[in-house]
Amino acid sequence: MAHPHKIVVGLDFGTTYSALAWASTNLPGQINLIGNWPSAGILTHHSAPTEIAYHQGSTTDFSWGYDIPRTARRLKWFKLLLESNDEHVQSGTPLPAGMTAMDITRDFLSALYQHAIGTLWRQNGQAVMSMTKVDFVLTVPAVWSDTAKQRTREAAIAAGMSNEHNLSLLSEPEAAAIYTIKNQDRNAINVHDRIVVCDAGGGTVDLISYTVISINPLKVTECAVGTGDFCGSTYIDRNFEVLLQQRMGHHYKNLRVETQQRIIKNFEEVKCAFRDKPDQSVYHVNVPTIDSIPEAGIFGGEFQLTREEMKQLFDPVVDQIMILINSQVQSICSEGNQVNSVLLVGGFGESPYLFQRLETWCRQWGISAISPHGAATAVVKGAVLRGLEPSIPFQMSTVVRRVRRHYGTPMSTPFIQGRHSERDAYSDPITGRKMARNQVAWFLQKGEPIADDRRITRNFCRSFKKYSGPWIDSMVACDLDRPPSRVTRDVKHVCNITADLSSVSKSCYEKKWKNWRKYYIARYNLDLTISSGDMKFELIFKGASFGSISVDFDL
Repeated sequence: MAHPHKIVVGLDFGTTYSALAWASTNLPGQINLIGNWPSAGILTHHSAPTEIAYHQGSTTDFSWGYDIPRTARRLKWFKLLLESNDEHVQSGTPLPAGMTAMDITRDFLSALYQHAIGTLWRQNGQAVMSMTKVDFVLTVPAVWSDTAKQRTREAAIAAGMSNEHNLSLLSEPEAAAIYTIKNQDRNAINVHDRIVVCDAGGGTVDLISYTVISINPLKVTECAVGTGDFCGSTYIDRNFEVLLQQRMGHHYKNLRVETQQRIIKNFEEVKCAFRDKPDQSVYHVNVPTIDSIPEAGIFGGEFQLTREEMKQLFDPVVDQIMILINSQVQSICSEGNQVNSVLLVGGFGESPYLFQRLETWCRQWGISAISPHGAATAVVKGAVLRGLEPSIPFQMSTVVRRVRRHYGTPMSTPFIQGRHSERDAYSDPITGRKMARNQVAWFLQKGEPIADDRRITRNFCRSFKKYSGPWIDSMVACDLDRPPSRVTRDVKHVCNITADLSSVSKSCYEKKWKNWRKYYIARYNLDLTISSGDMKFELIFKGASFGSISVDFDL
């Protein structure tokens, strides 16, 4: 059935909070934030806590977001487990027995999916929804590895987001940049400007820098390789938790789990409002069930923090962000260019203290620091805009990215003395030719500019006596500035592509003879087709596709 119009749902799956928004091709300028979250009787906001609590003894029944009872043991920060193998991250997010981070993510995304679909049907009615195609755009950190992005995609598919829907992934800072530039006030960003977008979230901080080529239609090109790190606002929460434990000593261990969780929640309110004010020397965090513990600095049910202690909680994290921003700016300046502005977006991007630090730093470089209106929702709204663009004439944004790492395929090649190592040498059992294994043909170079839907082709060949497929080729990546010509420990496996050519007739292959024995040669192409956040890796034989795999990766 043909759908006369479409709705695009943007989903910003965050470490601490997640947001949903939607718009239709009928009213593309009207982006609607999805609220009305299921709630256990507490005030809700434009985003819901990325938290889940499984019912006692169950791994299928759960509460999520605002609907979790205060007495329940809640799982949070589990998004970081999709990427990080850090012991501190894993120990801080213990999972139910037999469940993985992908299982938790699937369940949480399924709750968001059902809430989004239910809201759309309730707000638009059956008559509209029955003839409407719904697509999803899920944002992911640009700093994430290919594996983490693939895990996120698979969890979203398992959650239902590909059931009669198109699902696409988009990097968080790119989504924020698209929305901010298209909805800027007072021409804060102009053609030829160079801007650094800092997307500061709960878990990750991503930076991407653009040169603005045109505003309408939007065309930007990356002017430095993007960077990022795990230095979001949750690490301030962790610093506070450590301080709380140190100050309270054995009293902390006597607190119930829900009380500990409530104290951290109460600190979040103080954290979000903190700015370095010389005239405010003490900050207070409500501590339920406790009146006073003078040696811990708790008086009248409030945990007291000095101005210096607050800064000590923030500064290790903010310092790391400022190092990332400085590195990005210096990278641009090293090419003889000037940065005009730094855009601070994301949930942590609304922190007054972080903006204070950024503004002070920018002033000495003559750079404008901008915290755009609605910084916390720029990512989810940008995802909706990006998803609608193909359906709106003359509104398609063009983003030329720089590849964040090298991508290639391992291969064997004829041995060349002096170039190849004898440890890689072997004799091809079919042709008898001396070959070098473990060599890498690099498809994409780190820092190389690349636009949407560019197709890159590399030629390969395979010798065989009898087809015994399927054939398996792999893709690898390397983060070094100059990649090695052979497989080393710095070359990481990304994915496999499996090609089944069992239906191909022998007559289609090139026939050869060696010592009166017949063998065949298949000459084929390995193609890369690249779009925003996704890459299709495909084997082409005589103009036909015989195997492909979609992988998600950083550009």
